[in-house]
Amino acid sequence: MLPRILYQLTSPMHRTLGVEEIARRRAYLSEAASSDVTIDVWPLEDGPSAVESNADAALVVPELLRTVPKWVEESYEAVIIGCFCDPGIAAIRDVTDIPVIGPGGAAMHLAAQFGERFSVLSSDPTPKGLIARLRSLGLAELFVSERLVGCSVLDLVRNPDEAFNGILAAARNCVDDGADILVMGCMGMGFTPQLTERLQDRVGVPVVNSVLAGLKIAEAAVSLRLRRASTADAVTAPVVSAA
Repeated sequence: MLPRILYQLTSPMHRTLGVEEIARRRAYLSEAASSDVTIDVWPLEDGPSAVESNADAALVVPELLRTVPKWVEESYEAVIIGCFCDPGIAAIRDVTDIPVIGPGGAAMHLAAQFGERFSVLSSDPTPKGLIARLRSLGLAELFVSERLVGCSVLDLVRNPDEAFNGILAAARNCVDDGADILVMGCMGMGFTPQLTERLQDRVGVPVVNSVLAGLKIAEAAVSLRLRRASTADAVTAPVVSAA
C-alpha cells in the first residue's frame, strides 16, 4: 500500500463550498504529488467558514485536535494543516508523532532558500501577527512586506478570475517594495489553477505556492521517515544550552 498523506482542511468545506470543491482540491494535490504517495482531503466537522482572524484560528485549533485520533486510526504518514497561518501546529505536535506540516512556515522557509528578500500576498481580511510569526521562524530579517489582495478567502475560491487583477497589483507592489521572491499567503490562491504561473510571468520573480510547498515538505517527511519524539522522550532528554 502506498504511503498516505492527509490534507486537513480547517473549515467545514463540505457545507460552505460543497463536496465538489473538496474533490477538486484532492485532484489538484494528487496531480502535483509524487506517484508513490496517496493524497486524501478531509474537512472539519465544525468551525468558521474561513480563517480570517486570530479568533477564527483559535476556534479551529480544538477542532483539529479532535481529529488527531482519526489520523492515527487511518495510519497517515504525514498531515498538512490547510491554512497559511498554521493554526495549532505546536499543540497538535504535542499529541502525535505523525509529521504535521504547516504550509505557511514551509512556504516562507522555501522562499528563504531561493530569494534574498520575500513578501507575502494575503487574502483580505487576514489574521494579524505575521511579523511575530516570522520572528519565531527566524525569518524576520528577510521579510519585506505583506500586501493584501483585496478579496476574501471565499471570494478567491468562488471568483478567481475577478480576483486576479487585485492579486497582480499586490504582487507588483511587493516587487516595488524590494522583494525578489513572493509567497502566496492563502490556500485559496494556492488552489487556483495556473495562478502561480500567471503571476510569475507577469511580475518576473518566483512565486512560492504555499499549498504545493506544504505538499512537498510532507512528501519529504514521508520519504525520510521523519517522526517526532514522544512527549515523554522530550521531557527526559538532556537540556543543551545555546550559550
